[in-house]
Amino acid sequence: MRSLLFHCKNYGTKIKRMANRPKGIIPENVKEKEQKCKDCIVVLVTIEKGDNINKSVSELVREIKIMSREVKRREVVILPFAHLSNNLASVKEGTRALSMLENSLKDELNVVRAHFGSHKELLLHLYGHPGNARYREFY
Repeated sequence: MRSLLFHCKNYGTKIKRMANRPKGIIPENVKEKEQKCKDCIVVLVTIEKGDNINKSVSELVREIKIMSREVKRREVVILPFAHLSNNLASVKEGTRALSMLENSLKDELNVVRAHFGSHKELLLHLYGHPGNARYREFY
């Protein structure tokens, strides 16, 4: 599992169309076409073949909570982002990992999950402080 974590001044996304790759992708039902959030942590997540999902999710949850404490923000956006790897897990494993991540965080943090399986416009306006962007890998 690979992830980019950003402390964002502004986040926004708008679904433009449904994805047709990787092969076998099944887009989720669209609940909202647009999302916006201010002063939040945005977590771009890629799930890879061979990931130990339980372990990887647990470690990413820990990293998100650390960042949340450091930047003093409770708003978290989980954004599926297949572009961090060429070795993607199956759609089933990917959506399972995203659900686990969301469920593991929502008791302590305010979590928004972006749509899985669509091409989106994306706005990331990052703060310019140390620790505002972090790349993590978990196996």
